[in-house]
Amino acid sequence: MSDALAITPRNLGAIRLAKYCPRCFAILLRMKFHAPFNHFGAALFSDAQRCEEAVLGYYLDKDGCLPKQFAPFCDCVARVDCSKHWSKYSYMHKSGVRFYGSPDEVLHVKGGTLAIVDHKTAHVKDKEDPFHPQYETQVIGYADIAEGLNLGKVTLGGLLYWEVQTDEVTSNPSEHYEKGQLWMPLKPTGVEIEIDYTILDPLLKEAKKVWNSKQLPTGREGCEDCKRLELLYAIDRKAEIQDSQLVRMYRSTPYADEAASQRNLWRQYGRLSLLSELDQLGDSMF
Repeated sequence: MSDALAITPRNLGAIRLAKYCPRCFAILLRMKFHAPFNHFGAALFSDAQRCEEAVLGYYLDKDGCLPKQFAPFCDCVARVDCSKHWSKYSYMHKSGVRFYGSPDEVLHVKGGTLAIVDHKTAHVKDKEDPFHPQYETQVIGYADIAEGLNLGKVTLGGLLYWEVQTDEVTSNPSEHYEKGQLWMPLKPTGVEIEIDYTILDPLLKEAKKVWNSKQLPTGREGCEDCKRLELLYAIDRKAEIQDSQLVRMYRSTPYADEAASQRNLWRQYGRLSLLSELDQLGDSMF
């Protein structure tokens, strides 16, 4: 496995959250941010984003600009012709960290500069959103990649929230349901983010420090994820102890003895095999 750190701007932004925990971050870095039991149903949000992108693209193609409801992005005139796939939208930052990601929108702005816009199918919270620092880092990081790829200078960035107008539907359901289809209005609200690359430097420094640490860092006091992780270990350790007790109790029963011994061997050597597999396969393991 490569020792070079590669990270998305969104994941880097987790360092700015109030609940940032160095230990959890170190583990997630090595897991490529593929946490176990993470089965979030994002299909609906992906479908919504495709619709949102289609609306934005329609107005860019038809009018060469965006309606006033899309402020502060009304001066965007067209999409930039570039690959937004994470494997292509990537460059080596001056810090030695590889930056990569999949931006929602990379747009030309009237006057010749660029804009980075990220769609959010969510209620508008603006800077009151506890995740705003992470979103801010995400947009600025995508802007940094765009400039690193020489796509142009980024002068505008922000979030385009698409908020479900729940009250409109619940107060007048018959107006929003017809012929077996529910029409759920989404209202766009733009939130501008200042493109300030200086916020990236301390985050990258912290990420490199955690990545290069020979031992797992100490967790944040009171971290709920650390508690859950310790509970996972405790459950597994309890199973090991129970199997060891079975081995002692049923030594005269070869089948029970062998079954318990095999389970313990799997736990002990299976984990080492996984680490070896990660060393060999690197990112492709995920």
